[in-house]
Amino acid sequence: MHMIRHVLLLALVAGIALFTPAPLAAQLGERCFPETGFCISGPIRAYWERNGGLPVFGYPIGPQREELAEGRAIQVQWFERDRLEIQADGTLTAGRLGARYLELTGRPWSFNEAGNPPAIGPCRTFPQTGYQVCGMLLEYWQANGGIERFGYPLTNLMSERLGDREYQVQYFERRRMEYHPEHAGTPYVVQLGLLGHAIATAAVCPQAVTAPLRAAVRHYLAVMGCPIDPGRSGAVAWQRYERGAMYWVAASSSASPMIFVVINDDAAQRTTWLARNDTYREGEPVGGTVPPGQIGPLRGFGKLWWGEDDIQRALGWPIEPEQGGSGAALAFNSGGWIFQRDQPDLIVVMQPDGTAFGVRSSLLPQ
Repeated sequence: MHMIRHVLLLALVAGIALFTPAPLAAQLGERCFPETGFCISGPIRAYWERNGGLPVFGYPIGPQREELAEGRAIQVQWFERDRLEIQADGTLTAGRLGARYLELTGRPWSFNEAGNPPAIGPCRTFPQTGYQVCGMLLEYWQANGGIERFGYPLTNLMSERLGDREYQVQYFERRRMEYHPEHAGTPYVVQLGLLGHAIATAAVCPQAVTAPLRAAVRHYLAVMGCPIDPGRSGAVAWQRYERGAMYWVAASSSASPMIFVVINDDAAQRTTWLARNDTYREGEPVGGTVPPGQIGPLRGFGKLWWGEDDIQRALGWPIEPEQGGSGAALAFNSGGWIFQRDQPDLIVVMQPDGTAFGVRSSLLPQ
């Protein structure tokens, strides 16, 4: 985890690169993948196998079927990293997923009037969009299909959070290239983003999401999946601890109040989270012995902290009194959550893998 603003008519870029399937491709039987439960066959299987297979396209995430693609009803199949399209004349095209993902995340591309920033290594500037591609990404672009496979660059090289890390990425018409320094010296130092998964998910996600969280849903779609309801908004609370924080969101008409515990594990160099229903009732006695100079948590935070030794040990003592304000929270079908508060501006992304991170919501593309 997106909209094209036609600043110039990209007759050159609007059409996707064409590829001719192998003559016997249509005779290829099915190849099925238990990892996702879908199969590939015919021209799509031939093209998938001939042009890099799993590392390039990922697994199929849907069946081959007819869909509208840029106003045309054609046969398509979605993959984790791509959408392959069979045109009326039998040729194969790769979907313009880089441009579409920018649209979906509120960052429609525009011609680069400002010029390109200084870069290290050999570069190539593309007058069709005004952007340049440099260094390892240029080498990858040239060695793996160029215009036909990737299209023209639509952004500069930029930093973007993918999961719980920041990476240098660059968007092209059909793909997102990612620089992965943890794989330096291997063929995987440049990877292709999971745009097929992100965009296919976006097509089926409900749109009625609580307003403050819409940008976050678009931005973290590839990681979080679809929200399972519009979310709840209203009163929220939070409290910082020696090694983390707790966040509370009020009940909705169909769900109880929730408490999210976010723990900073310095030894493991990661931040984890867990969620609990808030069972506290107003006036219920909560607490224990608070040493001099420490703050004792109260109400729902206190009931959870005093009642679960593991949470108490992991968080340590509060470093501030409980704070309150307005905000929202949203559950996802992946099992993750996003918590948002208005002031101070914060979004806490609690990912399905059990890790969490915080970001200012004002920094997300709206």
